[in-house]
Amino acid sequence: MDAQTLREVMGSTLPDGGYTRLIDGYNNAMRAANVTTVERAAMFAAQLGHESVGLKYMREIASGAEYEGRRDLGNIYPGDGVRYAGRGPIQLTGRNNYRAFTRWAQANGHTTIDFEANPERLEEPHWGFLAASYYWVAARPQINSLCDRRDLEGVTRAINGGLNGLSDRRARYQRALTYGARLLPDGGKPPVEKVLDYSRDQVTQDTFYYCGPASSQTIIRSATGRVIAERDLAAQLGTTTNGTDWIGLFPAVLNRHLPGAGYRSVEMPNDPPSGEQKERLWRDIVASIDAGYGVVANIVAPPSNYPRAVAPSTQSPAYRGGTVYHYIALMGYSDGGGRRVWVADSGFTPYGYWISFDQLASLIPPKGYAYSTAPARGSTRITQEEDDMALFGPDQVGALNEAKLDSRAAVEKLDQVLTALTEIERRVHLVEDQLIGPEQSSWPVEQRNPNGGRGWPQLGVNDRGQWLTVVDFLRTLGRKVG
Repeated sequence: MDAQTLREVMGSTLPDGGYTRLIDGYNNAMRAANVTTVERAAMFAAQLGHESVGLKYMREIASGAEYEGRRDLGNIYPGDGVRYAGRGPIQLTGRNNYRAFTRWAQANGHTTIDFEANPERLEEPHWGFLAASYYWVAARPQINSLCDRRDLEGVTRAINGGLNGLSDRRARYQRALTYGARLLPDGGKPPVEKVLDYSRDQVTQDTFYYCGPASSQTIIRSATGRVIAERDLAAQLGTTTNGTDWIGLFPAVLNRHLPGAGYRSVEMPNDPPSGEQKERLWRDIVASIDAGYGVVANIVAPPSNYPRAVAPSTQSPAYRGGTVYHYIALMGYSDGGGRRVWVADSGFTPYGYWISFDQLASLIPPKGYAYSTAPARGSTRITQEEDDMALFGPDQVGALNEAKLDSRAAVEKLDQVLTALTEIERRVHLVEDQLIGPEQSSWPVEQRNPNGGRGWPQLGVNDRGQWLTVVDFLRTLGRKVG
C-alpha cells in the first residue's frame, strides 16, 4: 500500500504528510499480522481506522484512570491505570498486555524494547502498529480466519468485546474492499523468495578474526565460482587479530574481484534505525541479491539480542561470549509471511539460517553494510551519465565529470597507499611472531572493539608482548591526513 491509498481508505483524517509518516509502519504491521489477502487487508484497515479515527490517535483519549486496580489487566501497582492506558491504533491496555506484547515482539525478532518498562513507546506509530499486529495474530489468533470468511461481526467482537461502532466499521470495510490489491503491503504482488547459490563447504572462517574475509569469500565464490583464500582477502581488507576495521573497506576489495558489481557501503548510526533507514536496507538487500551478489553486514549482538532463527529454519546460531562483533553474508531474502533474510554465518553453527528482517535491522547499528549496485540480472538500469544529465543538466555535467576524474585519481592513490600498508602489516606480524610467538601476539577475543565504536582500536600496545603495531599507527595517521 502507498501513502495516498492509506489516506483515502482512512478518510483523510490527518493533514498533508501525516499518512506518509505512517505508511512504512502500517505496511510492516500488515506483514507481521500475516495480512496477505484483500479480505484481511480490508478488515485490518476498517478495524484500525474505526478504533483510531482514521489513525488520528495512538493513545486513548481518556486518561486511563478507570483501569486503576484492574487486577484482570495486571494493574496491581498504584498508577498502573494511567501508566498502561490504551495505546496503539487498537489500544493495547493493561500491564499484562504490555508484558505479553513485549515477549511476542522480542521472540519474533521485531525489537529488544521492554514495553512494560517503557509503555510510552507504544505511542510511536511503528510500535503502536506492531501492537495491533500482536493483538491480531497472538492475542486473538482467530481473527485472520474470520477475515477470510468476511465475518465483520466476529472480528468486531474479537477486538471490541461487543458490536460498538458496527455501522462505521462496516462502511469502512466496504470502502476498503473496493481498493483490491492496492491495500496489500506489496501491492498484491506474489511473495518472492530468493537465495543465491553458494557452496556450503567453505563458509566457516579459518580463524576467530576472519569473519570479514570469510563473508567476502562466500560472496565472491557464489558469484564467480572462484575460491579466494581467506588469508589473501584478509591482507586486502587489512584484517588483523583484532578483526576487520570498518565496513567501508569492503567495496574496494569486492569490486576488485567482482568487476561490475559496484559495491558501496552504508553506515547505520541510529540505534534503533529509523523507518527510512530500514526501508533502504531492505531495498539494498533485495537489489543486491536480485543482481546476483550477496551483502556483507557488520553486526553488534549483545546477549539480549543474539540472532534468532525464524521458520522454516529450526536452529538458531550458537552465539556466546558476551557482546559479539561480527561480519555476516546476507545471501537471500523472502517477503512472504513477513520479511526474512538468509544468513551465511561463518562463525557459529549451523552456519546458515533465516532471520527476521526486523531483527537484522536491529543488529546492524551503529555499524553498516556493503551491497551491490549492479542491475538485476536480465534487467537494465539507468547509467550514471544518464542520471547525472537528468539531475544536473548538460551545462554542469562537464564540470561534474572533471571532479569525478580528480576524485578517482585520489582514490587510486589511496588504494596504492593502503596496499603498501597492508604489506607492511604482514611483515610486522611476521617479525612479531618471531619475537614473541604467535600465541602471545594475538589479542584476546574479548578485547576486540571494547568501546563499541566504528571498528576495533586503531592504535595500541599488546599487553602481553608490549609490541606496538606500527602499521596501525600509520593507518591512523593516514586517515587523519586524508
